[in-house]
Amino acid sequence: MDKENELNSFKLWLVRLGYAESTIKGYVRLLDNFFKYLNQRKPSQKEIEEFIKDLHQTKASRQYIQGHLNVINRYSKFLELTKKQKLVTGKIVVEKEIRAQRTIFSQSEIKSLFSSIEENTPQGLMDKAMLSIYYGCGLRSKEGINLEPAALDFNKGLLYVKPSKNYQSRYVPMSKKVMTDLKEYIEFAREVINPESKYLLVGKQKPQVTGSQLNSRLKVLMNKAGITKNATLHSLRHSIATHLLQQGMELEYIGSFLGHKRLDSTQIYVRINEELMADNH
Repeated sequence: MDKENELNSFKLWLVRLGYAESTIKGYVRLLDNFFKYLNQRKPSQKEIEEFIKDLHQTKASRQYIQGHLNVINRYSKFLELTKKQKLVTGKIVVEKEIRAQRTIFSQSEIKSLFSSIEENTPQGLMDKAMLSIYYGCGLRSKEGINLEPAALDFNKGLLYVKPSKNYQSRYVPMSKKVMTDLKEYIEFAREVINPESKYLLVGKQKPQVTGSQLNSRLKVLMNKAGITKNATLHSLRHSIATHLLQQGMELEYIGSFLGHKRLDSTQIYVRINEELMADNH
């Protein structure tokens, strides 16, 4: 899809319909946000639903999300009238209240999770690798599950995350501790658990570990550490982002580290940090 041509054609259509110039500029800007999200993918009902879901996750206002959906509906009408294509094929609802309550581990709780790991066992080394990938590198659940050993460059201290349907590729820096934990896991545990797998995190019965298995292991570590929060793997990602912000890292760098497409996705951690500070006073 030629994004510029599509935007210009849509803009011209709005002009012919008599929309005000300021309104047209706003509509084109919002539609451009959707096109940037698509990143060369073809627009579809499923992509629209994913886009709206993604906006919800950023804690954007209902008005802001509804504005995007209204423009996409107009763009769909434009396609239907000019190209006989129907983009929106079902109803998409913007939530009345934005969800996504995020659970954050404190830095002391992260230390407790690592301390609860059983030392010098294959399972213990895998637990360390799990925490290093999801907390130390801030990966999303599927990014860590699909990770392969070849993606780790220990010489440069970088981890390569492959592009997926909804996310772009990126390089993530690995700390010395993360590299040590992953090296020990690869050398002393991965070959014992499942040497035939092409994936970094392996299952005992299957070559690829599942998200539910990793979340179960996290629950085991939390129980040992005496942590009663309702947390998942994604809580580790939220936690490292919040801790980096607390340590003074710029939002742009945190966003790049997490693989965010837009800065407003990263800005939620400012609010989270403010809430945590308020709770501690």
